[in-house]
Amino acid sequence: MFYNYLNEICGIDIYERIIILDFKKIIEEEYLSRINGDFGYEIILYEDVEEFRYLYESKIKKNQDRYLVIMREDLYLPYDIRCEFHLANINYSELFPKLNTYALENSHILDLDLLYIGHENLYSATNLESETKKFLQKDIFNRENIQEYREYLTQEIDDLLEKNDYKAWMSIAFIYSKLEYIKYRCDLKDDTEYLENMLQNRFKKFIFNNYSKLSGHSAYNGPVLLNKGLDYIFMNSKKPALIVMDGMSIVDWLIISETLKGVSYKYNSTYAIIPTITPISRQSLLSGKLPIEFERPFSLVYEKNMFIQKCRENGYKEAEIKYNRGYDFEIDYMDKCICVIINDIDDLVHSQKQGNVGMYNDVKLLASSGKINELIKKLYKHNFDIYITSDHGHKETKAIGSPRGTGVELETKSKRTLILKDFADYKKIVDEFNMIEYPGYFLPRDFKYLLCDYDKSFGIRGSTALSHGGINIEEVIVPFIKIEGVDYE
Repeated sequence: MFYNYLNEICGIDIYERIIILDFKKIIEEEYLSRINGDFGYEIILYEDVEEFRYLYESKIKKNQDRYLVIMREDLYLPYDIRCEFHLANINYSELFPKLNTYALENSHILDLDLLYIGHENLYSATNLESETKKFLQKDIFNRENIQEYREYLTQEIDDLLEKNDYKAWMSIAFIYSKLEYIKYRCDLKDDTEYLENMLQNRFKKFIFNNYSKLSGHSAYNGPVLLNKGLDYIFMNSKKPALIVMDGMSIVDWLIISETLKGVSYKYNSTYAIIPTITPISRQSLLSGKLPIEFERPFSLVYEKNMFIQKCRENGYKEAEIKYNRGYDFEIDYMDKCICVIINDIDDLVHSQKQGNVGMYNDVKLLASSGKINELIKKLYKHNFDIYITSDHGHKETKAIGSPRGTGVELETKSKRTLILKDFADYKKIVDEFNMIEYPGYFLPRDFKYLLCDYDKSFGIRGSTALSHGGINIEEVIVPFIKIEGVDYE
């Protein structure tokens, strides 16, 4: 869809050397990554005139490789270099001429593929600002556009399944979350049961075969496993602020991002620690350690201390470190490294009575309150590099009853996980409730870990609940966001 459209406009695979002027930062990282993989272009960001001149003279000028240069800012471009490249100017007026440019630049756009579909299906121009806003808020979600969009996303998932690596599953999780978001946004009937069954079962196989290897990946290009999150942050920021939205799924982030007025960001994702419960996964994030290294892996009592210790190991003095729960806190001139824990979404999960539909509406209400937006702006105003992530997502499930006499259950909030120390009769529980025997990757070995299947949870038989603790794609793969800019106007 938009990817092919962009390639056509930019002359991808026609010209060997291309400079793209993208001053509005329309082109997302995933598109650049795909262009690199599909066509073999080396991607270069043009950020410094002298630095690029050196690169051009020492490397680019002398060989026949393919180069795609991205200019995000209106910097000086020497004439001799300009003549050696095909120049493509990417802006909203060029890409979507039937729509009002100002409205596009100042509105939340869920997805460029959906925008492309909606634009192509327009019979006439809606180039007044008010008309374009109405289109983006309502008309783009009409039945024709949404049907075409969902078919396209489903095909994208099918193509990615053939790769079956950790990167492909990150992309699948994002695309599947878009499908779920659209379902709730447009109040569509639930007709994705086959897709969900297939995805969850294949993801379970991927986890059992590959999850133990994820800890070996470097955090250089982003944390693959959540415990490497701070390593990545410290590598890229001297004054970081980490906002941990406890329980936030990718769908939740899509809802929240709609309300981030004037906030630009880079989306990435990471794998939570399994089982996807707060004491295990959030402590891994804030300590940089795996649960097998924790003194008390099923308690949050040492979380703050472990975060402070991790920061000190990376050169921060204790007086420069701040750990806070909630939105209300003062930023001191000494603060150089901040962690903010926000429990709102996880609280909504555990109190939710209306399943995913109710969750969509509640998160939308939370986001529209402006609290998250104001927190971002406050931190940005004090020159912090802001990162937003989660410790786990959540899943709508049907309750299958509750086991009795199981030994010691150590995590009480999760309705999808049993962590047992005295597990003499665990086979009976496995058989009775069709439990998954989880190998316990990165976990203390003197416990038994039993997980509910993807659509099941403990509770009053037949009731619907939102919870977490399993190995579903929505629980395991979570957003990892870098805020890139804030417009205060």
